[in-house]
Parts: sequence; structure tokens; C-alpha cells
Amino acid sequence: MPPRSRLRKIIKAMASLKFAVVIILAIGTLVAWGTIVEAIYNDAKIAQELVYHSAISYTIFGLFSINLIAVILDRFPWQRHHVGFISAHIGLLVLMAGSLVTRYYGVDGSISIDIGGKENKITVSETDLLVYATMNGENYQKIHGEEVNFLKNPPTEKHPYIISVPAGDIKITEYYRYALVSSQVVASTEKTDGPAVRFQIANDRFTQSEWLIGKKNEPTEITMGPARIVFTEKPFAYAGGNVLVIKPLNPTTVAYEVYSDKRKGLINKGQAAAGDNVPLGWMNLEFRLLKYLPLAHQEISFKKKESASNDTISAFKFIFNGKERWMGLNSLIRLYGDSEMYVFSYGNRRLPLNFEMQLKKFEVGRYQGTMRAASYQSLIFIPEMKKEVLISMNEPLDYQGYTFYQASFQQDDMGKPTASVLTVNYDPGRIIKYVGCVLIVLGAIHLFYRRRKKAKGQVANA
Repeated sequence: MPPRSRLRKIIKAMASLKFAVVIILAIGTLVAWGTIVEAIYNDAKIAQELVYHSAISYTIFGLFSINLIAVILDRFPWQRHHVGFISAHIGLLVLMAGSLVTRYYGVDGSISIDIGGKENKITVSETDLLVYATMNGENYQKIHGEEVNFLKNPPTEKHPYIISVPAGDIKITEYYRYALVSSQVVASTEKTDGPAVRFQIANDRFTQSEWLIGKKNEPTEITMGPARIVFTEKPFAYAGGNVLVIKPLNPTTVAYEVYSDKRKGLINKGQAAAGDNVPLGWMNLEFRLLKYLPLAHQEISFKKKESASNDTISAFKFIFNGKERWMGLNSLIRLYGDSEMYVFSYGNRRLPLNFEMQLKKFEVGRYQGTMRAASYQSLIFIPEMKKEVLISMNEPLDYQGYTFYQASFQQDDMGKPTASVLTVNYDPGRIIKYVGCVLIVLGAIHLFYRRRKKAKGQVANA
């Protein structure tokens, strides 16, 4: 058989209706399976990773592309009445090409900006394992950084994921795709741990209890109602506001200092043991020391779940220097060798923007008589634009190829907004997909027009 005839036969086979029907059935099955997987795990990302972005999916759509190209070539030499048919098929190919560009070069993430704060990085779903080393606690050097996808390739006892550092191997041996986190502060004997206090701030209308775990050589603080609570071993320099300073004193007692914004300085100081009450002098609030541990650490545990929820995260178990630990997404752990310290982190990747966003103002509309948010919007200032722009639930911002949508917000225990959360989309394949859609529509219009004209001609001839 001549080579040209053999090629023609292959094109005929690839362009056959039977081949097309098999591919269409395969695509339908793939979509159905992806829908089932998403429903089982309550997670669109796992359906994307395990179904739509799998080797099977790419094979099916690759064969679909071959079928479309073969159908176009099978009509050669092309004639005028083929224009609509070819346009529609080329449109499908262009649409799939645009989707591939979006898949590999697009960005889909989020950005969280504190009210009055600035941000220029996007958080995306890809996850990285990073290790930094330091000899003196100040100069950190990155010694490991790699993207990991434990969703597709989870580590096991037999096939662990290993990171080698000078002090030994960090060996990841178990992975939970979905896990519920729980934590408790426990007494410790490790000299590298710091002290911890559990306390209560209360008045007639407000009661809140918290743990504060001290860090070596740096203060720890939180905001509770109208005040800052600072836990530190160093001298405190007052710079305004209502502040309660707690300092470790001995194994059973802490020292405290109370500063008043209204009276511009120190108004009370003393010592407290577990069970003692101290009036703070603002809004009739009272400090009560519930527990004090000279050395303590936060013990975190993870319970495996079978599907996603708002409270689940991914987590893994690792072994370092013979000690097992668990680590959750977007957290870090300090590991100690003989002469160096390592900061080991597991978190979502953060991509830099070419510009900075400042959150000037955030507004929330509530349903009458409730704390439920009915609407919310962010007033953003971008220095490069030299103007303020409003991003609301129905008004996104398009800038430098990125589209920013108002997604949600964060709030404190009193229901006061503290940060705005925007979803971010960068789609370099969008124009390509639009072109594909236009070609499909034009092809369909041409086919419809031609068939209608042909039908009228047949009626006239009759």
C-alpha cells in the first residue's frame, strides 16, 4: 500500500464516528467520576488533582484532539461549505489549548490584608516544604525548599519522604489528607521551651480565657477587648494604650504591670500566683491567673477524617533524632541539633505581586438584628495606580492581568472585622479560550445558515 494511502486510512480511522462516540463516552464517564469524587470528599481540589488533571484525563482529551484534527484533515481538499464545520472543530482545539495555558501558567489563590495594613503576596494551593538553619538564632540560611504534592504521592513507613540536614534526616512517614486539629499546653522539661500562663480577663459583660506561651528572647502578645496582654521576660517599654504585662518571676509566681491609656502610664504592679485576681482599672476588667508553667509547650494532635470541612487541614507525621512529631499545613516547628537550630515549615506557597495593596477601610453590612454579614467591601489603595478603588461582592478589580474578588473577611472574638480576604485570579489563557468560543459560535451559525439555505432551496425545487 502506498504511504499516502496508508496515511489516508489512518486518518479515516481516527476520524470515524465510532472513535468519536467512544471518546465522548469516555469524557462523560470522566466528568461523572470527577463529580462523584468531589461529592465523596467534599473537596473540588481533590477532584481536580485525582481526576481532571490525571494522566487518564490528559490521554482522553489528547485522543479527542487527534479525532478533531483527523476529522478536519479527512475533509481535505476543503471547500466553501466546510467553513463552518472546520471553524467549530478548530474552536474546540483552541479552547482546549487555552485551558492548558491556564492550567500551567495561571494563578488561582487568595490574599488576606489586615485593616490598615499592606500586602503584596498571593497564597496559592501548591504546598512547599522549607528548612532554614541557624547557628546563632539570627542569621538563617535556606538549606531545603521543594514543592510537594502528598495528595497524589503520600509518604508511608515503607516509602518515607526524607529531607537530609547536617543533624540527621527528617523522615516523613504518614500523611492525613484531612485532619481535625486539637491542642493543649503541657508542662515541659526541655530547656529550649519557654514559660506559659493561662489567665482570664472578665467584667460583668465580658469573659475570655487564653493561654500565652512565652518565647525565648522575644515577647508574646494578644489583644483582648480593649487591651493588649504582653508576656515577656525582658523589660517592657510602654508606648500607649491599655496594656497588661506579665513576667515570669519564679516557679510559682509571675510579676504584672498594668498600664492605662487614659492615665498615660503605669497604674499598678505586683505579683500573682495561680488563683489570684488583679483589678486592671479599665472598664471594670479583672485579671485572674489560672495557671502558670515555668516551662511548657503546645502539644498538637490530629484526628484523621475521611472528607473535607471548614475545620480540616492536611497534616503529616515525621521523625527527627528518634522523636515523632505531627505537623499541620501552614505551620512551622523548631528542631535542634548539637550546634544548630532548624526551622521546618510546611505551608501554602506565596507568590509575589508586582505591586502593593493597602487596605484603607473595610465595611460590613449586617442583616437587621443579627451579626450575619449581608455585604462587605474593601477600600484598597494601590500606589502604582495612585488612587483608591472599591472592591465589593459584585465589583471585582482588574489590574495588571489579575482579577480580585471580595471573598470573605476575618473578625475577632467581639465580631469586629480585622482583615479582608480577596480571591485572586490570573488567567493568561482567557483570550485564547474566548477565541475558541467565538470560532465555535461562528461555525455553528454558518452550519445553521447553510442548512437553512439548503432546506429553502429544496422546497423551491419541489
